[in-house]
Amino acid sequence: MAPTAASPAVDPVVADPAPSRNAEPPPSKELVEGIKAFDAGQYPEARSLFEAAVKKNKADYEALYNLGMASEKVGDKAAAEAAYQSALETKPDLDTASAELSALYIDEGRADVAITVARAGLAKHPGSAALHENLGIALAARDEADEATRELEAAIQIAPADPMLQLTLAHWLNVWHVRGAAPHLDAARARAKGDYGLIASVGHEYRMAGEFDSCVQTFDSAIAIRDGGEVRTERALCRLGLKDEPGTLDDLQAAVDKEPTYAPAHYYLGGRLATAGRFKDAAAEYAKYLELEPGGTLAKPARDRLKATRDAMSKQRGAAAKKK
Repeated sequence: MAPTAASPAVDPVVADPAPSRNAEPPPSKELVEGIKAFDAGQYPEARSLFEAAVKKNKADYEALYNLGMASEKVGDKAAAEAAYQSALETKPDLDTASAELSALYIDEGRADVAITVARAGLAKHPGSAALHENLGIALAARDEADEATRELEAAIQIAPADPMLQLTLAHWLNVWHVRGAAPHLDAARARAKGDYGLIASVGHEYRMAGEFDSCVQTFDSAIAIRDGGEVRTERALCRLGLKDEPGTLDDLQAAVDKEPTYAPAHYYLGGRLATAGRFKDAAAEYAKYLELEPGGTLAKPARDRLKATRDAMSKQRGAAAKKK
């Protein structure tokens, strides 16, 4: 969400040119310049300008909110949290600050505090899709599936055209092994509009849902945009779900050719080669995975499979020697 500055309030009924006591003051020069810097990706400069705006007016909730945004961009989460909290102390019904603060707490794994902030925000802004989403994610993190689903569905009802909301609900349904992800993934894919990362994420969730035909089609689209090791490997695993062994092997071989440093491709290629009885080649792929990611999530099974393929190689050689 990009920073914004509100226009000064104007009452068209009042003829007196003097501002109303309830009118918002115009945004400060520092706030306006800070927003320009933020939009240009100059986050340290933007942060300094927002700090100057707050120093000039400690009650400038817009400057505080934007200071939180800029602080997050430069990796200072503690400062971001303090800025959002100050913005809410100044303007308790500032839903954007509630949304960003609850999202920050979710990222930090502080689900309980995120729930408190999101619910307080929703009490004042029940029509906020972002707050329903954040509440749903925080509840999901506590494995409160039913309530989390209701909140995520509420977010979708408010903003049905947002593909990320559809993807988020689909993801959690897959995590809980609950059927029903596919329609949400269909909706997200239809609205992806060439977004490579989103398309790849949708494809992955189709795989998690066991929707392998849709998975392959989605990764076809991703690969058409930008080919690479990860998307090739994902499509290979979808093809494996369809029992398309030749297609799986072709995609995995292409994955390691196009992106030799993408470790999972080597691991899964090793599996297909071992299944085909090509133990020497399989061992080389498992060894390559371990070279690239010795502490990776697949490292233990890779070590186990490397040993198994080497044992199989020894048996092959022994059988060949007996034939002679």
